Amino acid sequence: MLDDKKTTTDSATDDFHKDEDMADPFQDQEVEQEEHKIEDLEKEIIELRAEKELLRDKLLRAVAEGENIRRRGEKNVEEARDYSLVNMTRDLIAVMDNLTRALEHKPNDLDEKSANIYAGIEMTKHELGAVFKKYNVEIINPLIGEKFDYNIHEAVAQIPTTDYNQDSIVSLMQPGYRIKDRLLRPAMVTVSKKT
Repeated sequence: MLDDKKTTTDSATDDFHKDEDMADPFQDQEVEQEEHKIEDLEKEIIELRAEKELLRDKLLRAVAEGENIRRRGEKNVEEARDYSLVNMTRDLIAVMDNLTRALEHKPNDLDEKSANIYAGIEMTKHELGAVFKKYNVEIINPLIGEKFDYNIHEAVAQIPTTDYNQDSIVSLMQPGYRIKDRLLRPAMVTVSKKT
């Protein structure tokens, strides 16, 4: 009887192990499927992180580009405001030159009528100079003996002389003009040359 119990127990244990062995393929398959799901999810997480970094980088670049566009726009507006009158000012420079030449050739013995005409020319030149000043048009009027600056002067002749240092301005033929850092016309000068 004891042997029967043992045999029954052994038989139950064997049945249990048989059931376990039979369950193993399904359980292993289930575990394997779960492992594949986990691997797939891990790959997806890695891909999503990479995509997030790519999108973050694109966003930062887009924000930086937007900021650059804003700055360029502000600069363009400022330049347009500062330099909007450049073409008209260039035309008015010729008017200023003509007024200056007219006053340089003013005769000493004028009758009253002619004196009034020249007074009108002087007032017109003065008014045009005030308009230039109002719109930041700077007259480049270099002094004799000043060092020649190729950025704002144009040498139309060189004069051999010992009175001035090499490349010094000897005479002014025509003043120059600029608005802020934009040169409208260089000052026309003659420059000293060592003999």
